[in-house]
Amino acid sequence: MEKALSTAPIAAKLITKLKIAGRWKAASLLRVTPDWDLGDLHPVHATYVNAFNVASVISERISELKPMAPFVDLISEADETYLPQGPPMSPLTGSYFNSWALFDASVGPANETIATIILDLAGVFGMDPEWERLIRLLQQSRMGVYLHRGVENGLAILEEPVTGIVHHGLVPAGYLGQKDELWFVRVLPPPTPGGEEALVHITPYVLIRPGLREWLTYFGRAIAPHFTVADYEKHMKFGPSRNYWNEFVFEAYVNNRKEVIYLAGVPDIPESLPLSKVSQRF
Repeated sequence: MEKALSTAPIAAKLITKLKIAGRWKAASLLRVTPDWDLGDLHPVHATYVNAFNVASVISERISELKPMAPFVDLISEADETYLPQGPPMSPLTGSYFNSWALFDASVGPANETIATIILDLAGVFGMDPEWERLIRLLQQSRMGVYLHRGVENGLAILEEPVTGIVHHGLVPAGYLGQKDELWFVRVLPPPTPGGEEALVHITPYVLIRPGLREWLTYFGRAIAPHFTVADYEKHMKFGPSRNYWNEFVFEAYVNNRKEVIYLAGVPDIPESLPLSKVSQRF
């Protein structure tokens, strides 16, 4: 029995369009055979890079279809605004921005993303189950504020104060950090069940000021005085506006080294952000 149409509006339009075009068309869009050489990468890193690349290839294919125009417009405008090439051009790195574009840049009341649409298409037309599983993990990921608890066996131990989750993270960028630093990063869980090594998917953003207490106070202002973990997770993934976290990174930039970028301030206090319009007046 064929699965029902997605209730997400854009995905539903694409599913209808592809059913008219023929199932072979959908199958060809969702079929990717990786041919990139990742032999030098750690297995955890390589697993996620493969899945990310598969999602990127499918994204390029479906973005040519008319129902995807809202995503193309949103991401193109953000690309022109923030020039995501990493310092010194922009504090938004390619890994940060491309992850946002695929997994967080949402459209409409259903908060559809390119990756949710890929998964909705896979649910109707099928795709390699391992790619589907890994893309789902990527879609479930988000940025977060983490407290650095030290380094163990070459892994950064990162605790997310709001959720209480602790990750032992591989950091491909090369910066393992120091105890008690605050990091603003996207951490991916171990890609295989029972695995222990998570992945810090982007170049670490270190929040040099303010401290954890001020960030928790910020969440109370920006979300709700007695916010839940679910409220926090939604805020970190989508923000109150589409480019909220892009704007924060852009305006909070202080300095960088090749393997780490330093930020300062909190999003809702313009005076605390070094490159905000308010700060630039002085």
